[in-house]
Amino acid sequence: MPISRRYHPEHPAGDKAAFGMDFSYVLPRGTGIASGALSIYTNAATPAVSTDFTIGPVSIEDRTLYADLSGGVDGRDYQLRWQATDTDGYIWTRTGLILCAVTS
Repeated sequence: MPISRRYHPEHPAGDKAAFGMDFSYVLPRGTGIASGALSIYTNAATPAVSTDFTIGPVSIEDRTLYADLSGGVDGRDYQLRWQATDTDGYIWTRTGLILCAVTS
């Protein structure tokens, strides 16, 4: 993922793909992820919870959260809001952006 935190390439509506967010750059050294969650919002002036996607279970691999997503609506931009709870009980929230569009 680039510094803009925008996922590339775009996600074609209806396709199923794995998405992830690496928390290693924010978690203190020696701390891992105990649990994680993902919610999806529309990326608009007033974000709202989106039901356009089906979210699979969130899994943890080292200090990264992953989930399978399927769905979306062509031409819509979404916020993927990841929440990691570390092994010390602290909560870390990060957002990535995904555009739903046919890729070339």
